[in-house]
Amino acid sequence: MSVKNAAEIDWLKDSQSFDKVSDLYDQYRPSYPAELIENILTMSGIPARGQILEIGSGTGIATQLFAERGFRIHCVEPGKNLAQVAAQKLRGFPDVSFEHVRFEDWQEHAGRFDLVISAQAFHWVNGAVGYPKTARTLKPNGQLALFWNMYPGIAGAIGVDLERVYRERVPEGERLYEPLGPEELIKYRAAAINASSCFGRVRIKRFPWSVRYNCQQYLGLLNTYSDHLRLSEQTRQSLFEGVAEVIERHGGFIERPYLTVLYVARKLG
Repeated sequence: MSVKNAAEIDWLKDSQSFDKVSDLYDQYRPSYPAELIENILTMSGIPARGQILEIGSGTGIATQLFAERGFRIHCVEPGKNLAQVAAQKLRGFPDVSFEHVRFEDWQEHAGRFDLVISAQAFHWVNGAVGYPKTARTLKPNGQLALFWNMYPGIAGAIGVDLERVYRERVPEGERLYEPLGPEELIKYRAAAINASSCFGRVRIKRFPWSVRYNCQQYLGLLNTYSDHLRLSEQTRQSLFEGVAEVIERHGGFIERPYLTVLYVARKLG
């Protein structure tokens, strides 16, 4: 993909920012609920020892959940450091392999895979390239499973206090992303899969859960978000000091809600 304008350059920088904090990413990013994995296996009908292609495998957080069940997995990851962390962590699984390359540039293997998965990553792929290429790599009736951990707002007094800190400590020129609301984003992503005309009607499952963080863990998590990484050092330090003060004032812990959303669709043709 050629770089056409400043907005696209910013997008590319954001997509590559995780590689600079690969150790933090592996340590602090949440995993996925066991119920999600069970649903992917059931809905996809992947056979035992089936072959999986993972797009944007990161540090192997999701990869490990499938590797432990005996599947053969080929991981495509553009971040060199992320892939190295994953390869080291999964060195005990000889059926897991890695390629350091963007999916758009990857030399595809037509009709090879039973299942293609992408955890927290497919929004970084150019859909005009990604959906057709994904379909070509699948066997007849193969399945695509995309899933993301989404972040509903933190309720209660601690949530109100955190919002105030962000308003007061992040200057207008450095404002963080304001993503679509969960339901709007769910519809948007489903529509993109359906509009590709590469897959049958997408099926959607939702899995609400939460993680309890202490102050250090929560700040570590924030340090893995691309929009937080884009902040100036001075702004980020001030923001994190404010966030830490809020967490300590509320007992030293914060309960972060997650909504994991799964999209499964069968290859057409």
